[in-house]
Amino acid sequence: MSKSSLVQEGRRRLSVAHLLTTLTVLFIVAPFVDHLAYGNLVESVIFSVMLLTSVSAVGGRQRTLAVAALLAVPAISVRWLHHLWPSLLPNDLGLITDVAFVTFVVVHLFRFVVSARAVNAEVLCAAISIYLLFAVAWAFLYTLLAHWQPGAFTFTEPSDAKASLAGFSALYFSVQVLTTITFGDILPVSNIARMLTLVEAAAGVFYLAIMIARLVGVYSSNPSSDQPPS
Repeated sequence: MSKSSLVQEGRRRLSVAHLLTTLTVLFIVAPFVDHLAYGNLVESVIFSVMLLTSVSAVGGRQRTLAVAALLAVPAISVRWLHHLWPSLLPNDLGLITDVAFVTFVVVHLFRFVVSARAVNAEVLCAAISIYLLFAVAWAFLYTLLAHWQPGAFTFTEPSDAKASLAGFSALYFSVQVLTTITFGDILPVSNIARMLTLVEAAAGVFYLAIMIARLVGVYSSNPSSDQPPS
């Protein structure tokens, strides 16, 4: 392996690890800041950092890095412009750009994982990041649908009768559907909402099956995996 390849591998591993770290922080912080006055601002800061680390994580090639940067710029810009001037840009536009960028990151990280020749920390971080990004992307889609079709989802808890599916509640519902562990406190009512939840649940199940089969296959076929560490 050439020196340049080693440098590229190390940079990518560090980038994917940073992406997974920011995703973990987002999931941990979101429920605590959701009802705060500046909760959306805190989430936007963390999400912006996640977008920047995502650009580095998928930017193995110059063209890919350029496309990732071009998608990240409007996603970050629209989100912050909405915070500064809510009447200037609708929040829906920011969600659409976020979904587009997250989808791009998922596709490229998935290609990286399935083409990996060995299972290492880099591949595992990428595989976990993809799974968490699934939940983030669908949370944005649920938020969009709840805004465009107010009766698409219903809350069964009396205390949440006037709640809206946005922010942490959308992420919470998305993780439930992705893991197929639902508690029944949020229910899809419209046909579009039901179809979105079915697609996410199927994507989560198939992704885990594909990843387990692929990673086990790569690990078992690697000759070095059968040799004891020196």
